[in-house]
Amino acid sequence: DGTVVDREEGLMWKQTDGFQDLRTWFDWFAAEKYITALNNEQFAGRRDWRMPTLEEAESLFDETTSIRDCDRFEIFIDPAFSPGCGHSVWTMTLKPHNGAVIFYYRYGHPNINNRDDPSKDSVRAVRTLSPEERKTHGVEDL
Repeated sequence: DGTVVDREEGLMWKQTDGFQDLRTWFDWFAAEKYITALNNEQFAGRRDWRMPTLEEAESLFDETTSIRDCDRFEIFIDPAFSPGCGHSVWTMTLKPHNGAVIFYYRYGHPNINNRDDPSKDSVRAVRTLSPEERKTHGVEDL
């Protein structure tokens, strides 16, 4: 259905990111609009998609596995995600002076960008599994 379930974290991720879906880069505000559009169209039958927190974005980073990003560089996320994505994602973690945290999957570290910055960043939608879904997907209570 175009999603990836993280049983350990109790999260459901969109398998593709915003760059793959729209072939454009995002500032933070465009990323927020992308998430709103996913909810309006009820992607995968759900209306509770959001940007990840920094901790959630970091939880995807895994140096033992990788795929290729849109520039054909190695990024360290599970091959369950579609190759050809962006190498960094915006998070909902905000900072002073119009800042927000992005996470780099090439390097495994966060950085702060201005939310208006249209640099080469993408967005990956996530949602928290409901208690019923956690049972369906075999997720242990955290």
